[in-house]
Amino acid sequence: MTPDAEGRSRLAADESRPLDADRVDLALAEEEVGDNDLAEATLAIVDRIRPYFSTILAGLAAALATFVAFGFVQSQAEATRTQSWDACLAAISTGETDSFNEVIRRYPGTDAARWSELMVADAAAAEGTQLLFVDRQRAEGRLQSAVEAYSSLMAGRPQGLLGERVVFGLAKARESLGQLAEARRGYEAVAAEFPTDALAQIAATRAAEIGRESTRQWYDWFGAQKITPPASATNVANPANATPSSEPAAEPAQPAAGQ
Repeated sequence: MTPDAEGRSRLAADESRPLDADRVDLALAEEEVGDNDLAEATLAIVDRIRPYFSTILAGLAAALATFVAFGFVQSQAEATRTQSWDACLAAISTGETDSFNEVIRRYPGTDAARWSELMVADAAAAEGTQLLFVDRQRAEGRLQSAVEAYSSLMAGRPQGLLGERVVFGLAKARESLGQLAEARRGYEAVAAEFPTDALAQIAATRAAEIGRESTRQWYDWFGAQKITPPASATNVANPANATPSSEPAAEPAQPAAGQ
């Protein structure tokens, strides 16, 4: 008999043999025992953690609440950010200090609020520089307010364009107050830290100008002048109505002319 024929004969004999009921029952019993063991193990685990069900459920609820709250806060923060910039742009369009102050009040800590603070400081510095030729006392008050506003922004370590504008504005305000050493350091910082930006060249030029002896002499002379509002002045913000007449303190292009 060939091997193939023998294999087919054995296979036919196996198929014709009746099933062993005992073997089947044993297999089913073993499977049932296995299922029972798994069930018992599961119940044992459940019994062990049952006392902690409340804690576990509370933890899951807290995690879900945190997730939902985080998403809500994120959406609210995005909405606030958009609203703050809308308010800031509206304030820029009007140029009114009160509008910038409103942005600062309503959206504290936002980038829009910080830029609004810069605008308020710039306005105080510009007004103070103009008043230097009309009313020295008022001018110094406005310039000092600008210095304080710039310094407050500096405390937050602003970066990028905002940081550049803050340092430059503070240097200008200090120059107008005659604090030349501090002003020069500020200008040099702008030129060194932002060499490729638009204000870098202006800052470098101002730093060099302040370093000249003739500039320092002019500031000494100007600082010694007693400038009060003229009795006939109708517009105290206009330097043309005041004496002495010379270049603004923040931009003494020809300081020798004032000597």
